[in-house]
Amino acid sequence: MAGETLTYGVYLRRMDGDDHVRDWAALHSTEPPAGLVAAWLRAAAAVARPLARAGISPNMVTVAALVMAVAAVPLAAIDGWPGPAAACGAVTLSGLLDSLDGAVAVQAGRTTRVGFLLDSALDRLADAAFPAALAIAAAAGAWLAVAATAAAWWLEYVRARGSLAGVTGKPLITPGERPTRIILTAVGLGLPMLATAALWAHVVIVGGSAVLLFVDSLRRLGGAAPSAPTGAS
Repeated sequence: MAGETLTYGVYLRRMDGDDHVRDWAALHSTEPPAGLVAAWLRAAAAVARPLARAGISPNMVTVAALVMAVAAVPLAAIDGWPGPAAACGAVTLSGLLDSLDGAVAVQAGRTTRVGFLLDSALDRLADAAFPAALAIAAAAGAWLAVAATAAAWWLEYVRARGSLAGVTGKPLITPGERPTRIILTAVGLGLPMLATAALWAHVVIVGGSAVLLFVDSLRRLGGAAPSAPTGAS
């Protein structure tokens, strides 16, 4: 197969950084990004290529990202600074792995509908683990963690339902996207005195982003009825 190399049963395309950025943009139905985002994607491609060459499945990377996110919860409960520090490391590693699974899939040419569903579903579980770890580190009420989780889930729910309803055009990138949530969690765990503030930032920034996306989706739909029958949920 021209321009490809067969390794461990997977065809690896000879892609440079720009090729990877274009493929990533096509998968996310958006324009190829520039600046820091593009630089991050090129770096992720450089790390992902040897993983793809070694035959590492993108789904394995996705599962590993969730394992690290969930591990942050019991780590945050360890007394003293080692616990939150270890939880911060776990969250940081989870975020890195989360950015690598798609890169491995693109590099190996193994983007699948199963991988798309698995990544989205497991990300929602990680979105619940992050506020839980912060709440433990901050000794905050469970209601604040629930509110932060609800904000993240509503944001992603609005995006998914908006797509099904027929929202078209370049996707709206809000301030509360997943990288922001990972950074807030890592900072709050790395500096436990900021854990409560990080939780409130989840609620305000991510919740506000969900409202912004909801309003933008309604505007784009322009009152058009969704494809599902009336009353469908």
